[in-house]
Amino acid sequence: MNLLHIIPRFIGGGPERHLLALAGAWRSAGIQLRQRILVLEPPASAPLIIQARRLGIELLIAPDLPTIRKAIDEADLVEIRFWNHPRLYDLLRQQLPPARWVLGSAVAGTTLPQVLTPGIGSVADVLIVSTKASLQTPAACDARARNCRIESIPSLADMSRLEGLTAGPHEGIRVGYLGLVEPTKMHPDFARMASAVRNPEVQFEIYGGGTWKAELERQFVAAGMSDRVRFHGSIDDIRPAFATMDIFGYPLAPETSATSEKTIQEAMWAGVPPVVLAGTGATLLVQHERTGLVCETEADYPAAIDRLAGDPHLRRRLGEAARTFALEHFDPIRNASRFHEIFASTLTLPKRQAVPLPGRDAPGANRFVQSLGTLGQDFETSLLADAAQPTDALVSAERSIQRSSSVMTQGEGGIVHYRNTYPEDPHLHFWCGLIFLQAGNTEAAGSEFDAAIQLGLPPGRVQVHRSNPSHAD
Repeated sequence: MNLLHIIPRFIGGGPERHLLALAGAWRSAGIQLRQRILVLEPPASAPLIIQARRLGIELLIAPDLPTIRKAIDEADLVEIRFWNHPRLYDLLRQQLPPARWVLGSAVAGTTLPQVLTPGIGSVADVLIVSTKASLQTPAACDARARNCRIESIPSLADMSRLEGLTAGPHEGIRVGYLGLVEPTKMHPDFARMASAVRNPEVQFEIYGGGTWKAELERQFVAAGMSDRVRFHGSIDDIRPAFATMDIFGYPLAPETSATSEKTIQEAMWAGVPPVVLAGTGATLLVQHERTGLVCETEADYPAAIDRLAGDPHLRRRLGEAARTFALEHFDPIRNASRFHEIFASTLTLPKRQAVPLPGRDAPGANRFVQSLGTLGQDFETSLLADAAQPTDALVSAERSIQRSSSVMTQGEGGIVHYRNTYPEDPHLHFWCGLIFLQAGNTEAAGSEFDAAIQLGLPPGRVQVHRSNPSHAD
């Protein structure tokens, strides 16, 4: 089998780790095939490049369109690792050679800006989602209407990173977080919820890199918690972290696109009971009161931590059950075999000419709105407004835009990402101005508004917000 994976970036995130874990599991199982990974946007991580080459994977980094078409034409099977990324959408708007298309979703697809739209469902011959939360998205409904095969398999974590793990002695009760330290990932009230934990023996250990560290430290200091929180930064060897972890505290942002979070899989594999918030795709990995605790509200989170901290028997019971569950459901060799069966059976299908997604020649803001599907109505209202004086509908829409979450504004597929990709688009600058205004950064907002006007947005659209900064409050 000549398998081509197409992925927007290759810098070390979960989708990249999945592809490398998949290749490693296939090698361990004696499955041989040719694999190529086509990366749409540079730069690529040097350690990941080395790891890929050791696994016998050929990398095509930021090739031109003729090279992409040639790679697709040569492949027996093309797998697209999907999330809302402007460069990936731009590729899917092109006329591409016939292929057997497997679309593997790296997002839940139920929240902005990471939406699984009907158009994405139309691309696939086979749709693989990594959480059952994705099964009712418009993409899955479109695929189901075409009798497209749909499978739900967790993305793979490389459990060899936990080989030789043994619990280590430590003082107190350690609640660990391992992941991106950004408001696009962590719950915006992470520090407040942690500070509400009453047990004085609880110590919070935060592992991971990100730009939010300084702000989190400030919040913990303000809460009088600086002596109970330690930041360890990014780590390559995760065993020492899990070896001294009693509880895995993983409250995610409500709008996160998280699905089969690898760090939850790893924590459960290590026998550390997770505590998560309800409402995300990642929540479905945890069975409440059986393999961890699922908190329905933010107030439930510190209470759950206190409960586990004070009950070592409960921690042990949940941790053992979590490990048993992980060994059954997150085994990379077993799940890699499932992926291989799907890929192999797809080879029986004829190659198909995928219909290009619409919008190839559209402005950047239009492409952004298309990527949001039915959840992008506020942006569509703002985009289509043709009058300088606001209507009630326009005021309401731009009020909602201004109050967009960090995930929607700063995350991949969000407003800033699209603005950076299409810097010539006035509406994307205008929307960035609205969110900067909401954040109190009037200088940045002014720069974005000026750019929007220079690029052709009617000055009246901007002036209503400049003259009344609280207009969208």
